[in-house]
Amino acid sequence: STTRVQNKLKERITLIVCANATGNHKIPCTMIGKPGQPSCIRGRNWPIPYFSLKKAWMDTDICWKWFNEVFFPSIKRRTGRPVLLILDNAPGHFDEFERDGVRVVCLPPNCTSWKQPCDMGIIAALKERYKYSYLNDVLSFYDLAEDLQSLKKQAASRLRRGAAGVEYGFPATLLDAANYVKIRLEKITPDTIINSFKKAEIIILDDLKIANTLTEYEEISEIIAHSNSVNLLY
Repeated sequence: STTRVQNKLKERITLIVCANATGNHKIPCTMIGKPGQPSCIRGRNWPIPYFSLKKAWMDTDICWKWFNEVFFPSIKRRTGRPVLLILDNAPGHFDEFERDGVRVVCLPPNCTSWKQPCDMGIIAALKERYKYSYLNDVLSFYDLAEDLQSLKKQAASRLRRGAAGVEYGFPATLLDAANYVKIRLEKITPDTIINSFKKAEIIILDDLKIANTLTEYEEISEIIAHSNSVNLLY
C-alpha cells in the first residue's frame, strides 16, 4: 500500500554568500525574501541586509543593489587594494566589469559544481549550522514546562500577527532565519573557507604559512572574493 503525505508549505529565501580566500573577511550575508515589509521585523532591526523580490530569487537589479549597498562598502572599509570578485554565470548576475579597484569576473558555464568555492563546503557548513540552531530552538521550547509554554503562547498572542516565531512555539519567521544566518556564518572558520577555495583550485594556499603568518598572503586575502546565492527553506 502507499501513503500520501502532504507537506506544509515552506517559504523560500535566497542568501548571497561571499568571503575572501583566507577566510578572514566575510561579506555580510544578504537575504532575499518575498515580503517587502515583513510583519516580524516591524519595530525591530534586521541583523543582516535584506532585499525583497516577488519570487525571492536573485535578479540583475538585486545583484546590483547587493554590489552597491553591501559588497562595495564592505570592501572599501577594509582595504584600498585591488579586489577580484568571482561570480558564477547565473542569469541573475551582472556581466563582468571593473570599477574603482574592483574587478568582477564570471566563471565559465557548466563548472559551478566543481569550481565554485562556496559549493565546495562553505554553503554546506552554513546550512548545517543553520539547521542546528533552528532545531535546537524548537526543542528548547518543547522542553519547557507546560505552564511556561502557555505563558509564551499568551505573550505571542499580544504580538503583531506573523511576528511570533520559534521562541514562542511557532514556525520560524524571516527574522528568525536572519538571526540564524548571521550567528552561524560568523562561526564558520577560516580553515573551512580556505579548504573550499583549495578544493575549487581557484588559488594555491600554503597551509603552514597561513597558520604561521598572513603577512605574505595579505594581498591574496584582499583581492580574492567569491559570491554565490543559495536557497534556504525556513
